[in-house]
Amino acid sequence: MILNYKTGKLPPNFIYLGVMLFGISIWRMIVFDWVGILFFIISLLLLFIKSGIIIDVDNRKLKKYIGLFSIKKGDWVDIKSLNNIKIFKTKATQSMSVLSISRTEINEVYKLLMILSDKNIEIMSGGKDHITKVAKEISSLLQTKIIK
Repeated sequence: MILNYKTGKLPPNFIYLGVMLFGISIWRMIVFDWVGILFFIISLLLLFIKSGIIIDVDNRKLKKYIGLFSIKKGDWVDIKSLNNIKIFKTKATQSMSVLSISRTEINEVYKLLMILSDKNIEIMSGGKDHITKVAKEISSLLQTKIIK
């Protein structure tokens, strides 16, 4: 059995840039300009690039990937020496500044780790409910326990 989780996309400002470039590329291709093709390719990258993880339960392997459409590029990691899965809470700071106005936000983020005998692998981060649900699903299929 294979589990597939999406862990992220580009931030919204890149998505907006992709939409804008898509519109410009259509217009440029209508007027028969080759630059429209370049804008079209860049807009597809900005709109559809994503990241995630794939867990192969039968072979006990994990793959962190960066993908575009159905192409998923990443390396497989052997997780046969999995001890347990750990959920922990951390604080993430995010600072934004525009001209002379700056703002800093501090958010609570939950992270999900796989504890192997020789290293720890961060699987994903996010809200408490989502991380707890994913941890329960992974631990039941890999037959390991969750440490909070």
